[in-house]
Amino acid sequence: MKTINKDLLSNITILYVEDEKMIRDEVSYFFSKYVKNFHTATNGQEGLELYNQIKPDLIITDIQMPKMNGLDMIKEINNKKIPIIITTAFSDIDYFLKAIELNVNKFIIKPINLMELVKSIQECIYNDVIRDKLFEKENLLKIVDENVLISITDKDGKIIDVSSAFCDLVEYSKEELIGKTHRILKHSDTSDEFYINMWQQISSGKKFNAEIKNRKKSGEIYWANLTITPVIKDGEIINYTAIRQDVTNKKKLEQLAIEDTLTGVYNRRYFNKIMEKELRRTKRENLNLCLLSIDIDDFKKYNDTFGHPKGDDVLIKVAQSLKSSALRATDFVFRMGGEEFSILFSGLDLEKSLEFSIELVKKIENLQIEHIEDRVVTISAGLVCMNANDILDEEELYRFSDSALYEAKARGKNQVVLFEKE
Repeated sequence: MKTINKDLLSNITILYVEDEKMIRDEVSYFFSKYVKNFHTATNGQEGLELYNQIKPDLIITDIQMPKMNGLDMIKEINNKKIPIIITTAFSDIDYFLKAIELNVNKFIIKPINLMELVKSIQECIYNDVIRDKLFEKENLLKIVDENVLISITDKDGKIIDVSSAFCDLVEYSKEELIGKTHRILKHSDTSDEFYINMWQQISSGKKFNAEIKNRKKSGEIYWANLTITPVIKDGEIINYTAIRQDVTNKKKLEQLAIEDTLTGVYNRRYFNKIMEKELRRTKRENLNLCLLSIDIDDFKKYNDTFGHPKGDDVLIKVAQSLKSSALRATDFVFRMGGEEFSILFSGLDLEKSLEFSIELVKKIENLQIEHIEDRVVTISAGLVCMNANDILDEEELYRFSDSALYEAKARGKNQVVLFEKE
């Protein structure tokens, strides 16, 4: 989006629900210049009543509010056609996860960037209903170019046209994109299998829809919901039209909900969710489920001697080392809190699980991170590995691995102890 589309904004009705007066007044004042029908409410109950009166084209709402929160209001409205923008703070993570389930269109992180909000509104309200109601063909094409993330390729995948909005997103000019393939935007995390599957579908005439991670010209990552539609004439595919929705903010918030902000591995909150899911899966497949509980030896002494910034560096290095060893799709690394980590994995027998755990302990020692008294940083670990059908619940598995970790500490640290039932 290059500019504020005054024609578009002047023809729509917006309902804005926000309990904080200062924020509400700031946003209202800004939009009063562009939107004739901009209505405000101070909580979800007021918003619901106002919605029934004005029938807005779009709703912007905070999540946490008195009387009725934004999510409960959205549930009551229960109108899947109306675009909804959520304004949220990082502290709203639990509510945010529920908002994802309600198929909210956009998420704006507080403090609100007003131009970002305008961009989101203009992207959201471009749909068939509002398009038919508001715009003639020529004006419509201009709006599409400025607001919709479109690229068109020939049947070999070479780009033949792109919208200005798409150029703004990826930071390439039209001249730089036309004649190239979308591999110019490929991120290394997106597998070749993704593209193979995509081409199998679209070359057979089917529509393809997926979430994709890509890279802008500057190297910055962005995420998009991607829909590719084959254009068929006289029974033959002549080109492909790709339309995207930028979901980068949504993905960032999703990551905050499941990742430890310091180390980048999964957090304790996600551990509980994944443990339950993996236990169900391994029971179905009759596999071993293993949990390795890990603690950095004498970490308090390290912090007291070298300081907390150095201690944070150690946590990051240990986490990166653990993560680089847990490469299978069913390997999960978590920071449980403080200097404690866990690795959940499955499908290995007892001997291989123990070998894997011992290698991890050695790997941390081999980092040769200086500790007190001419020592290096080491870890102790407790391993439990059981057939999933013999595990009563997630708490039992964690309790067993924690017991083994305690024993590893008692035996002198820098080692793995395997939990064995008496």
